[in-house]
Amino acid sequence: MSTDRVNESHRVRQQAAGDAWQAMYEFVFEREGQRRFHEACDATGLAAGVLKTLLQLSPDAPVPMRDLADHFRCDPSYVTTLVDGLETAGLAERRSHPTDRRVKMVALSPSGMQARTQVRKVLGEPPASFAALSTDELVELQRLLAKLVRSESSSAP
Repeated sequence: MSTDRVNESHRVRQQAAGDAWQAMYEFVFEREGQRRFHEACDATGLAAGVLKTLLQLSPDAPVPMRDLADHFRCDPSYVTTLVDGLETAGLAERRSHPTDRRVKMVALSPSGMQARTQVRKVLGEPPASFAALSTDELVELQRLLAKLVRSESSSAP
């Protein structure tokens, strides 16, 4: 294959990848996903940041608050504010680390688990726009997205 054909093939691939990513971004972050996220905020009465924190927690595996700050790439004082919001709503509780009392852990309460289940139901409901796709197209979309997730998981540090 000539260098010109290789370069053209690379350019077409890059353009297709950029267009696909832009379409996914627009659909998830600017349209349906954004609408659903606000619907979940309304259903729980939680602010967006507090709701995002709720989705990162489990009752069985408390998370150090500094890990949440690392995950969200924010100042630890902001995580304190987020956890305060969850605690005020009765959805999470702070715990001491079993071996280092200086480390504050946060875990979902039973009410927090119920709220997280409700949020996941709202966020997980397929959008009406999926009716534009045939069953075969939906199966193919799911297959392709699963492939991307597997690829991302295997390349993560």
